[in-house]
Amino acid sequence: MKRRSLIMFGVVVAMLVNLLAVGAVMARDAEVFNWKFQSHHTPGSLAVEAAIKPFIERVDKMSGGRLKISLHYAGELVNYAEVDEALQANMIQIANTSSLFFRGSFPMGWVSAPNMPPFVTRTNDEFNELFHHRGIDKLVGEALEERGIKFLGSHSVGNTYFWSNKPMKSLEDLEGFKVRFFGSMSDCMEHFGAAPVMLPHPETYMAIAMGTLDGSGTAWWLYRDLKLYEVCPYFIGPAMQVPQGMELWVSKIAWDALPEDIQAILETAAEAFNTDYMDAVTMQEREMFNKSFAEWGTTYMEFSDEDVKRITNEFSLPYLDKVSAEQGAKDPRVTQAVEIIKQFMKDYGYID
Repeated sequence: MKRRSLIMFGVVVAMLVNLLAVGAVMARDAEVFNWKFQSHHTPGSLAVEAAIKPFIERVDKMSGGRLKISLHYAGELVNYAEVDEALQANMIQIANTSSLFFRGSFPMGWVSAPNMPPFVTRTNDEFNELFHHRGIDKLVGEALEERGIKFLGSHSVGNTYFWSNKPMKSLEDLEGFKVRFFGSMSDCMEHFGAAPVMLPHPETYMAIAMGTLDGSGTAWWLYRDLKLYEVCPYFIGPAMQVPQGMELWVSKIAWDALPEDIQAILETAAEAFNTDYMDAVTMQEREMFNKSFAEWGTTYMEFSDEDVKRITNEFSLPYLDKVSAEQGAKDPRVTQAVEIIKQFMKDYGYID
């Protein structure tokens, strides 16, 4: 009888322990997490309306309200150049940003989607293949993990073009051309004789109007949204990056505090983020070409196929080799990424 009582007592204790454990898990799962999302863009922009807001709403719905994300616009919480430190310190929890901003201290920033030299990928499907399936995003993610940042992948922000206040018929017309550009695009412009500078997007209109610049370049929709067609009636193609990339970064401190199911929700929502953004910029770019150019009085001009080959062979390939030689010594993943990129370009017939 005494033994039986002891057994029953043990069973009751075990049940209580299990109930407490289940209760702890349920309490954690029921916890509401509050995150801050620092956007790289301004209120009302294509990125905010077509991708970021739907992402936040999707996460809220899929998590049953357990992950609440507040939206903060460019520069509202921290300067764009301070986003990495703010994420590492968990001052902000998530941001759409660009590793090229930090390539001085982050070698993989030289071979990430935002810093691709011209004409590496030439369709949206190729972009998805190279970064999401051939392993570039995986390598970037490994490097960011070491910096206390969880990488949720590259995403499209629309094709990269540039625009000018004067006609551009060939690469020779770039000589002395004063242009706002970024990353590898600036390096390319300089290689062919232009004088690139980096300015915040809202400052480019006045700089062109005052003659400080002759034009600017980035994702096409900024030409539309900043009304740059008023000062740059020439829109130059073909698209040099298809598409331009940015990235979703998360504080690893905040990430590790989440239950696994919410982590999975964020990963799923990040994939939809890329799709939403890519679909929106593709459809709206088509409308710009088909309708808006005529309304604005914009003349579309293209470099020849021969000029595209020159850019690829005279700049993009040597650029990748230089990056591999200089940055690969700091992080061997850079060399591995360059090998993946060059093999990809060979597979598609863009290089021999």
